[in-house]
Amino acid sequence: MTADRTRAPNVPVGGPPREIAAADAHVGDAQAADAHTAGAAPVVWVNGRPADTHAPHLSALDRGFTLADGLFETMRAYDGTIFRADRHLARLRAGAAAFGLPVPDALETMLDGALDAARRGGLRDAVVRLTVSRGVGVPGVAPAPTAEPTAVVAVHPVPRFDPAIYARGISAHVATGRRNERAQTAGLKTLAYTDAVAALAEARQAGADDALFLDTEEHVSEATSSNIFLMRRGTLVTPPLSCGVLPGVTRAAVLDIVAGSLLPHEESAATLDELHDASEAFLTSSVREIVPLVRLAGRPLGDGTPGPVTQRIMTAYGELVFRECWRHGDANER
Repeated sequence: MTADRTRAPNVPVGGPPREIAAADAHVGDAQAADAHTAGAAPVVWVNGRPADTHAPHLSALDRGFTLADGLFETMRAYDGTIFRADRHLARLRAGAAAFGLPVPDALETMLDGALDAARRGGLRDAVVRLTVSRGVGVPGVAPAPTAEPTAVVAVHPVPRFDPAIYARGISAHVATGRRNERAQTAGLKTLAYTDAVAALAEARQAGADDALFLDTEEHVSEATSSNIFLMRRGTLVTPPLSCGVLPGVTRAAVLDIVAGSLLPHEESAATLDELHDASEAFLTSSVREIVPLVRLAGRPLGDGTPGPVTQRIMTAYGELVFRECWRHGDANER
């Protein structure tokens, strides 16, 4: 897993591949976004049609609003191409099948239409959210057998993250709540994110950047919107899906990266003590990508700085995005 920077250098957001300073050497440096993307207007499509971003779009009786009865995907577009859109859509459809949520047949067409509109408006480096709810329903929990799903695609500029989160890493607080790996919706990306919202608020109050959930067996599970990896006695470890974690698309990309390397790796349960003893750790998500985790519950992880494995994976992930999005953007716009 060595970085061949002449073959595929890191890909900062909003511009073609180029060498950047060591402190900013990651694909997630949103400070590097081009001005045309930073000033581009968001795009919203509802049920396959463009919509005014400032107008109301949903019924007050939509079950996504009243019961969080739905699923969503948050994706990242680079130069107009969504990274691994097929994996995101497959995950959404699998989740929908798990609890009987009807999904529009034309999801790809809706996504392409919204993304085309965003590109025409100068928005090429973007966050793309696809939300599907069960649609309008009568009061009560039971879904109506004839409900029509509601599908919303929202495209907006990538947030401008502080480059320090990549150069120096972030801290996490251990959430007082637990991720229930036995829940019927465990591992599904449902609209019910209240636990994550509450845990993040608790973490910020404690002076940390993010919160880390344990499962009900006290195993490390995941962060509020990220998967976690740690180096345990020379092996890169990520919690298995049985710990209630979301099967993250970026998580899978990292596993693809290390599968082609000599680095020992495994999906294995880890305790909080093992995380504290880890030589390094990092979080993965579609929007922030790879972020070093350097402090937990007020204590440094490893030496308290981004570790060498983390840095190599950050570089390798940038190369992967470059190969799949930048080089093939014209031929594979989605």
